[in-house]
Amino acid sequence: MLTVKDVMSKSVVTVTPETLVKDASAILAERNISGVPVVEAGKIVGVFSEVDVLRSIKTTKKDLRLVYPSISSLGIAFQEEITQREIIGAYEEIGLRPVKEVMSRVVETVGPDISINEAIVKMVQRGINRLPVVDKNQIVGIVTRGDVIRGLARDLPEARKDSGH
Repeated sequence: MLTVKDVMSKSVVTVTPETLVKDASAILAERNISGVPVVEAGKIVGVFSEVDVLRSIKTTKKDLRLVYPSISSLGIAFQEEITQREIIGAYEEIGLRPVKEVMSRVVETVGPDISINEAIVKMVQRGINRLPVVDKNQIVGIVTRGDVIRGLARDLPEARKDSGH
């Protein structure tokens, strides 16, 4: 049976609650990952992800309904430009805040010995992409949806051989 420890990443990128959102966002971009555990004194206190940043950007919603006879394309472009400027301004403001202000505080974790099936069920039920792996209250890895898929694909030839196919 494939377990979380068989597929998890052992080198876990983390940030602290005091890390600035802009710095944590840069880490996500540099590592090509969508989220990281937030760790304080060796304990997971949250998860910071791209979704948290997007959720934090509060902009005035512009309704860009087409009016008949239709608005000139210049008018529509102007409305969209204002919205984009507002978004950039909001991001710049959020970027200077500490991660603890925007992170998700509810953190789902798993132990290293649970089955991949259990991890998949937890990810799907909770709508999450990553599960920090904790053993004796210490973070020992992280398992992502990608890790699970790669693990299943790697294990597939073994399963076929065992079943006689």
